[in-house]
Amino acid sequence: EAKRYLFPIKRQSNLILNQSLEHLLKLQEEYKKREAELEKVKEDKVQMEMLLETLKEQESSTYRICASSQEKECPLERTLSCSPVKSEREALLVGIISTFLHVHPFGASIEYICSYLQRLDAKICPTEVEVLMSRLQHTFKQELSGVGASLEKRWKFCGFDGLKMT
Repeated sequence: EAKRYLFPIKRQSNLILNQSLEHLLKLQEEYKKREAELEKVKEDKVQMEMLLETLKEQESSTYRICASSQEKECPLERTLSCSPVKSEREALLVGIISTFLHVHPFGASIEYICSYLQRLDAKICPTEVEVLMSRLQHTFKQELSGVGASLEKRWKFCGFDGLKMT
């Protein structure tokens, strides 16, 4: 009679044992999958780090090449000649002319501009001022007004427009 009672217990134990084994096998497969994914992520990370290092080296090389080519093309001594304003004196003139023309919205002739500037520095000549203003097309523009014998050239400040264009 004890065998009769043991058989269902044994059968139930086998069933639980089988379920446990199946569950363990599924967990083991899941673990192997996750381990493979983790290995792939590690490989990707190493590749990304190598790529990042390569890009940093290229950026550094590019920076060195740009810096050295700028030094060759436009060394410090010639930096001023590379820009439209070539000296501190010209920069001062640009500032003064800009201020003067800003309060003359309809423009002014080169003679009028120069008569104002000559009060500050008697050595200023109209040619020097006109050449400077001609080089700075985003700051000053020359307009013609009138007809025939009364044709007049007027310079206007357009620096605020120049900011929008650059």
